[in-house]
Amino acid sequence: MNKTDRSPGRRFLCGFLLVVWAPFAWGADFEPWPGTQYDAAIPTSRDVLGYDVGERISSPEALQTYLHALAEAAPNRTQLVEYARTWEGRPLNYLVIGSDADIARLEDVKAGMQVLADPRGHSAEQLDALVDSLPAIVWLAHGVHGDEISSPEAALLTAYHLLAAEPDGSVSGLLSDALVVIDPVENPDGRARFVHRYQSLYGIEPQPSRIAAERVQAWPSGRTNHYLFDMNRDWFALTQPEVQGRVRAFLEFFPLVYVDLHEMDTNSSYYFPPPAVPYNPYLSDQQIETLTDFGRYTSQRFDQFGFRYFTREIYDAYYPGYGDTWPGLHGSSGMTFEMAGARGLLANRDDGTQLSYRDGVHRHFVASIATIEMAARVKARLLREFLEYRQDSGDATVYVLPRRGDTGRVDKLASLLSAQGVEVRQLREASRLCGATQPAGTYVVSASQPAGRLVGTLLATDSPLSEAFWAEQERRRAKRLPVQIYDIVAWSLPMLYAVDVDTCSASVEGYPLAEEVLIPGFASPSAAQVAYVIPWGSQASARFLAQALRLGLTVDSSDKPFAINGRQFGTGALILRVAANAETLHRQVLQLIELTETEVVALDRSWAESGVNFGSREVRHVRAPRVAMAWGQPVAVSSAGSLRYVLERKLGYPVAPVRMDNLASAYLDEFDVLILPAGNYDGALSESASANLKRWVEGGGTLVGVEGAVAYLGSKDFALLSTQPERFADPEPDADDEREDRDDDEDDGFAPGTVLDSADDHAVAVAPTKPKPPPIPGAMLNADVDQEHWLAAGLPENVRFIVRGDTVFAPLKLDKGVNVVSFAGQANLVAGGYLWEDARKQWARKPVVLVQAVKRGLVIGFAADPSFRGYMDGLDVLVANAVFRGAAHATPVRR
Repeated sequence: MNKTDRSPGRRFLCGFLLVVWAPFAWGADFEPWPGTQYDAAIPTSRDVLGYDVGERISSPEALQTYLHALAEAAPNRTQLVEYARTWEGRPLNYLVIGSDADIARLEDVKAGMQVLADPRGHSAEQLDALVDSLPAIVWLAHGVHGDEISSPEAALLTAYHLLAAEPDGSVSGLLSDALVVIDPVENPDGRARFVHRYQSLYGIEPQPSRIAAERVQAWPSGRTNHYLFDMNRDWFALTQPEVQGRVRAFLEFFPLVYVDLHEMDTNSSYYFPPPAVPYNPYLSDQQIETLTDFGRYTSQRFDQFGFRYFTREIYDAYYPGYGDTWPGLHGSSGMTFEMAGARGLLANRDDGTQLSYRDGVHRHFVASIATIEMAARVKARLLREFLEYRQDSGDATVYVLPRRGDTGRVDKLASLLSAQGVEVRQLREASRLCGATQPAGTYVVSASQPAGRLVGTLLATDSPLSEAFWAEQERRRAKRLPVQIYDIVAWSLPMLYAVDVDTCSASVEGYPLAEEVLIPGFASPSAAQVAYVIPWGSQASARFLAQALRLGLTVDSSDKPFAINGRQFGTGALILRVAANAETLHRQVLQLIELTETEVVALDRSWAESGVNFGSREVRHVRAPRVAMAWGQPVAVSSAGSLRYVLERKLGYPVAPVRMDNLASAYLDEFDVLILPAGNYDGALSESASANLKRWVEGGGTLVGVEGAVAYLGSKDFALLSTQPERFADPEPDADDEREDRDDDEDDGFAPGTVLDSADDHAVAVAPTKPKPPPIPGAMLNADVDQEHWLAAGLPENVRFIVRGDTVFAPLKLDKGVNVVSFAGQANLVAGGYLWEDARKQWARKPVVLVQAVKRGLVIGFAADPSFRGYMDGLDVLVANAVFRGAAHATPVRR
């Protein structure tokens, strides 16, 4: 059929195709801001993309296209900046929108905010002049969770409205007093994943059913970024390039208002501040009052539009890794907005109504404009409050990070603090500070600085909540009500990094402090005659091993300490023998030192004054393991992402994700190590897959399980690890016996008769018959290490884990395996955060890291994730031990 064919069949076919690919039409009655006239010189979404805002779910590329079009149409009122790139190479941009005058003086505006952010050395007159002259900077951040789809589209509508709306009584003057920064999509990789899936399933009209394929996301969903990180937990950890770039941009502007726009459950309404209790104790009362005022103003706009909303529920401002709390700890008014999410163009709700994608776009738009309006109205107040916050840290605490032990971790922690706007100084020479002699290079962080409140919450052991708050949580827990904590309750960076910290109240004036952080490297060794030895236990040594194996070098590792030439080498030391490697070894070692910043010792003889020799059976050959990771349901997305991130990005070693269905394949033999991240594996593996895993382990594979995977490995159906999750250790055995009796009588169709004389009797009667242990709300727990075991090589006597959930495991019997790391006793169990008393009793001395030999293979279990959120730097060596040393201790038949 040629192009000019106008037969009825052709017309019908064309019409059908148009129906298939037409966008979902909302109708012409949609007015985002009723009564507003718009400048035709500013292009609409339809002009640029071919559809109206909210009519389709725009891809990250479409969002970028429209953002560039707006910037080109209003060059005097905008500035478009690329601030970072994602793991997958997508650009991250923000669009600055302001008056002609403010855009022309944008660098001066940013310089003025830098002065307010660090007012030291400036007169009151200078500061007052800045308060009078600067605009209120409002930063709107959208779509940090890629499947929370409406806010990026709202970003386009907000930008268009600010640029195109003709001045009138409702919108005039906004940009005279406010400078708006719009980050349209914080997680384009996750959004691209969502949009691709949605478009591939979309038909001729939206399907609103809860079970419609277009609305049910496949694993891992679009929420997270490429490495499956929830970037709304990463603000102080800065593990991901998107967040690193965002923090750099934030510190250029120091916005007075920072809004992070999200989505929540489809059946909800809309949330805006004030936040729920608890608040981070380093936020000021004035900040909470200001957030309340913003919420009150936004409520007026929502009332005008007839929108429902809620405040003071669910979303607290406690954890400093949120996109509202972290800005707040710098003095901003940090806010979270949450809109009910359609997760598509249309969604059915439980009350019989429907929620559209446009509904979310519209509400986010209205909330954004209301926030800009309020900020413009109270700009002088906001600037003054920001200045006062930065002037008053209210704390004279000094945190000293001695540069000893794993100096690489100490250096990284200092750099991390500096990267988020914390003033870090360094001792030029050894000095006595905080009651101890500190070595040269020691880092000194005073809380008496503009970022002092952030310093306190990141470096102190705890960010304590009131006794009254925890008493209320104990009451709620007793009634089986949800605990009012949205995230974890411990995050001290020195603990996460396993770095020593000394604290005192002191002035650091007069000490030999360098203003800039200088990190000395290791000297390059001369060419060795016999071997190069790398002390084990630092992140750098783990990176060295990973890269040496990728280069094909022959590496051994000692399970016992030894001393040569008066130098003591601990368990796990790496040995690269000259005779076992190529002539290029010295050059390759020098390259690895530069790449990994590792200490390497060149040896001209192998005689050990004490300990083992290189030919001992205690010295193992470490071959390059081929590492696989279970991928897909039921694997916990965050655990898979953080484990892969630690191995690939922190250690530099490749991991092959393997779909769960393929664990039954004979090709599993192509791998030496298989990691089962956290997840509920009950019933997830077929009988053939379970049988194949057993065969593979027994033949010499190393199987590493985390949290829920440990329960699966210890289950009766699998039985490769001789442990099982415990039930609640009831402190009242009589009550337990009564419940047991009640269970025994249930078969006759009647419950046993009871007399409830007291409240205690009633509590027994309503208690679950087989309760689980009490869930832990993300506390930091101490654990003791069996340093004689090879899996503990390079670890200190004590380590720390972040523990969430209700799963605690029974210890391995001595004839079955080894409990290499166990939680500390009750008195020393809690390192940070809060722990219920019954949980303290039950978790004490229970295993965290278990290892069991299974014929020629090994099974290693982690009861708590050592890679949690990618920021447990103090446990990276333990992950490396499990993968590299675990494979070295398995004994597969070599072909």
